[in-house]
Amino acid sequence: MWRHLDPARAREELRTLLRSGRLDGFIPHTVFWHNGAGWRRAPFYATHSVRGDTATAHIQTPMLALAWELVAEASPDEPDFATEALDALHLHYDWLHEHRDPDGDGLISIIHPDESGLDDSPKYDGVFGWMRHYRPGYFWLVERSRRLGYDSKLIIERYDEHIEDVLVNVLYALSLRSLARLSDGDAGGEYDFRADRAEQALLKHCWDERRGLFWDLAGRAQHPIEISTWSSLAPLALPSLPEEIGRRLIEEHLLDARRYRAPVGIPSVSRDEPSFRPGFHFFRCWRGPAWVNTAWLLVPAMRRLGYESEANRIVDSLLTAVERHGFREYYNPLNGEGLAARHFGWSTLLLDLVQPPPVESTPA
Repeated sequence: MWRHLDPARAREELRTLLRSGRLDGFIPHTVFWHNGAGWRRAPFYATHSVRGDTATAHIQTPMLALAWELVAEASPDEPDFATEALDALHLHYDWLHEHRDPDGDGLISIIHPDESGLDDSPKYDGVFGWMRHYRPGYFWLVERSRRLGYDSKLIIERYDEHIEDVLVNVLYALSLRSLARLSDGDAGGEYDFRADRAEQALLKHCWDERRGLFWDLAGRAQHPIEISTWSSLAPLALPSLPEEIGRRLIEEHLLDARRYRAPVGIPSVSRDEPSFRPGFHFFRCWRGPAWVNTAWLLVPAMRRLGYESEANRIVDSLLTAVERHGFREYYNPLNGEGLAARHFGWSTLLLDLVQPPPVESTPA
């Protein structure tokens, strides 16, 4: 939102986020700016210890370079912003390349469910089992990572509770493209090359021709997680995606009322999945409700492929929900009810999707 209303604030927000990173390029998922997590909350966070930490030891969704480019485009009054942090951005994406892709297939892995932002998605249930979110075993998931010093390579080598997540890798590839455009010469070419590898790996390893969906890959054996969530549709956002695959994702899933075509927004889980739950649950927010950031990623691709009227229907439904309930964390896709947190920043992404009305020509 701030890049539309106050670009200077948007720039400072990104600078502040970058300052939270380590010198080796790691940027934490959560930062405790004013004080540590404290003994009451620290056990719930992926921190190095149960006290004294100022940030978590796991990553956030890797879209910083994409956000940086978007804010730079909205900052014509400060042209140097686009390149002022290139060294730090290079370090960050080099860290991800080095530490989260140990098998070298071009796809990066997450070692905790919340690294994708989709903490409690049902697609993680079978992978993390008793250690998934809000189960007692989650404490052990955190503790065993602490004992290995949060060394991603060791964790991925030793355990099977890690995932090459489709959504994470789509955002990773989009950010690598942004970083390539922001960079010059050989550096730009290197990040374009890595984006190519990530996009090709998604097609080679994650695409299911029979089901017409992309699947996350779990563990050392890279077992496909065949649960239909909106993450399975995320490669729509890649301009390089073959058109026939994009059309299948839209026509067989986004336009199917048994699956993702809902009265409001785009459900986070297919309506034909047993785990679909459209309403509020204190611990279950990615099991059906519609989020604005889901539409933010998928609607532009629908417009690009010519599904303008359906894309506009999704945006209009969310606009109506916001008018009635405000910018809520997420919405019931069946009736538009606003749910969970109020004044939620992610939901202001709706501003990116609202198209200005056509300018009427004045007759001569």
